[in-house]
Amino acid sequence: MSQRPTLLKLLELSARRPQEAMQTVKAMQLSSPVAWQVFALVLVIELIFAHILGLLLGPVETPEGALGPALALNPVLLGAIQGCLLILMVFGIHWVGRAFGGTGRLEDAILLMALLQFALIVLQAFEILLIVIVPALAAGVLLFNIFAFFYLLTSFTTALHGFTRPPLVFLGILLTGLGAIFALSILLAIIGVTIPGTPPNV
Repeated sequence: MSQRPTLLKLLELSARRPQEAMQTVKAMQLSSPVAWQVFALVLVIELIFAHILGLLLGPVETPEGALGPALALNPVLLGAIQGCLLILMVFGIHWVGRAFGGTGRLEDAILLMALLQFALIVLQAFEILLIVIVPALAAGVLLFNIFAFFYLLTSFTTALHGFTRPPLVFLGILLTGLGAIFALSILLAIIGVTIPGTPPNV
């Protein structure tokens, strides 16, 4: 029986050969309950780091009626919203990938998101360190985080579903994401949620 990879090994593979990291996760054949438990644990850790980062950055001015301050003061609400968004991403990766001929399991899509978020947590920890030591470099790290997110998500999704053309996978992620944002904006407008930067209805 082969030994399961350590978390540090998965992080190393994610940085150097992300598709191999996802193949390693798939080979573990974890059950759905275990996958969801891993997902929940990573979400809690991510919220803790996000809270620390918010304390270091200090309060940010937001338009009156915006959701930002309410979320910052209510970590449970923030966690619920973020968890729902990540779950939607999990099912989106699974369903859209399968619709285009992918072969990935839902359990592996859950683990994909958990591994992706944990890798971003490591980058977030590095970002916190930079903000403390050299605040001027924080913006550069934020840009790198955006690049890393799309690079890892594309690589993981390619390996998850057995695709062979990462550029097309990246394009599919962008189009799916834009469609989801458009649908979400319509839903928020219907229920009357204020989006920062938009004028109120008169």
